[in-house]
Formats: sequence, structure tokens, C-alpha cells
Amino acid sequence: SVMRAILMRANGLVVVSGGSIDEARLASETLTWLESNGYSELVKNSIVALNTATFGTQLVKLEEIESHFASRVRAVVRIPYDPQLAAGATVDFSRLHPATKQAARDLAALVVDGLS
Repeated sequence: SVMRAILMRANGLVVVSGGSIDEARLASETLTWLESNGYSELVKNSIVALNTATFGTQLVKLEEIESHFASRVRAVVRIPYDPQLAAGATVDFSRLHPATKQAARDLAALVVDGLS
């Protein structure tokens, strides 16, 4: 009941997906659940953050995963591999690689742009 109240008031979501096929499938199922339960507009205004910090990411075609999500949501941001993120601990922004910092800024800008 709490989730429904939150979703009804949300402008959009950030759905985080790993770069593996299984992780992308789970994120896609989340979007499908939202669409099937009356939140299609919320999905259309959402962002997928494609986190490539998982093992095996280089083995899949990230462009295909991005293309799939881009057809469903407002934007997709690829978060590049970074040891700071891969560790899974507290993130020290100053120690992130420049490309990772830029991806985080891009994601933040997209979130702000989606606020109504």
C-alpha cells in the first residue's frame, strides 16, 4: 500500500540495471510490472542507469540493452566501470574516474529535468 502511494506521487523513477542479460531482464520486468499496473506514464518518464560495474559486462552487447530500454523510458545513462563502484562500499565521488563523474552528473541532470 505504501508503494502505490509513492508511485502515484512520483514524476519518474531511476531504475538501475547491471550490464548482464539477467540483470537487464530483471529491470525490464520491473518496467513491465509498472506498465501492467497503471504506471505507463511513470515508465515513460523514467531513466535507466545501466551500471557496467559487474563481471561479464564486456561479454554482452550493451548497445542492444540500451536500445531496448531507450524504447521504453525517457533516457538511458551508461555508468562506466569504476573500481570505486565495483567495490560496493561507500563511494568517494572525488576518487571516481572522470567518465564516471560525468555519467553521475548526466544522470542527476536528467532527474532534475524530469521534475514537474
